[in-house]
Amino acid sequence: MIWSIAWRNVWRSRSRSIIMIVAIAIGLFAGVFTMAFMQGAVDARIESATKTELAHLQIHAPRFLENNSSEFFITNSKQLANKIASNDSVKAASRRLIAEPFIMSAHGTGGGKLIGIEPSLEKEVTDIWEHLLAGTYLEKKGRIPPIVVGKKMATKLKLKVGTKVNVQMVDKDGDFSSKAYKVSGIYRTNNTSYDEMHLFVKFDDLKKQLGMDEDTAHEIAVLLEKGGMAPDVKPSIQKIAGGNDVQTWKELSPEMSLLTDSMDQYMYVFILIILLALCFGIINTMLMAVLERVKEIGMLMAVGMNKRRIFIMIILESVMLTLTGGVLGIIIGSGITKIFETTPIDLSMFSDGLEKYGFATLVYTSLESGTLITLTFLVILTGMVSAIYPARKALKLNPAEATRSE
Repeated sequence: MIWSIAWRNVWRSRSRSIIMIVAIAIGLFAGVFTMAFMQGAVDARIESATKTELAHLQIHAPRFLENNSSEFFITNSKQLANKIASNDSVKAASRRLIAEPFIMSAHGTGGGKLIGIEPSLEKEVTDIWEHLLAGTYLEKKGRIPPIVVGKKMATKLKLKVGTKVNVQMVDKDGDFSSKAYKVSGIYRTNNTSYDEMHLFVKFDDLKKQLGMDEDTAHEIAVLLEKGGMAPDVKPSIQKIAGGNDVQTWKELSPEMSLLTDSMDQYMYVFILIILLALCFGIINTMLMAVLERVKEIGMLMAVGMNKRRIFIMIILESVMLTLTGGVLGIIIGSGITKIFETTPIDLSMFSDGLEKYGFATLVYTSLESGTLITLTFLVILTGMVSAIYPARKALKLNPAEATRSE
């Protein structure tokens, strides 16, 4: 009975209730969609970081990451990479050589990170080859070895496919080494900072220029079947790697780790701000409803309804009002989010700023069902908390005085 009374009381002032329900629905819709958008943007950045830049795990010789010195290398690298690739959780593993050269072209000079790769294996680990704007991915053979450069560097040094560049560096023994390469391809990722600094050549070509010993490498990049398994798989890979260092993508990129770890906190802080604003609106609405029904509440007390039932009745009114608007907002937000899970939101007008930090300009929304359950619980809790003050106000009424009030 008290449930039906509470529901009828919600609609006694129809226009006020509708306005409040619409306000709650709009607030929750904005919260759901914003959370899905932010999660989608972060998921895209993580995918870009792992599939294009870092892979899920990397193995290095001890001390190599201190300054990327060529003298610290992995021995028996081919056997080690094959052994890692045979792990059930590993999708692929690829060896790399790394150098920090000085790049010279006819139109300028620059620095960067030169990565020697085995193209067929690297294609299974990273997707740079899918981002080619022009040329080929180190497939062509010729007198002058090929090199693949990023769009940002190509623009900076005015490079085109077929342009020759001179790559200078210090080899493994500390001697000066200079070698000519021909641009075979130009790529562009979502991260312009990465494009400006990273160049790719064949593993054997860089091995010769660095004077590296046979079957050595500076890095082994590992792609897992499931990226989220990286911390769990790391111990088993560490056993295979022996004395070499194994790091997950989060350990290799602290800024990405901070972004992912703090994302949930940011989203819930955002939604709590929305719920807090709604809370004050609900308190105001329920307080007006109580003050308008002072005489009625007094009569209910006079005929024997105890204060506990009156308290529950007002709490139920608030919960019903909040839940109606909240569920409506969540349903609308979820529906629109579903649409943008397959149809991307185009942010091309902000491409310069977004790509500088590695974020995609096409964002697909992403929202977990657990988030919606949590959000529904928070909506109910907000309704209950918002009703406490108006309900306490009603309990302080004196039945005799309340029935005489106009």
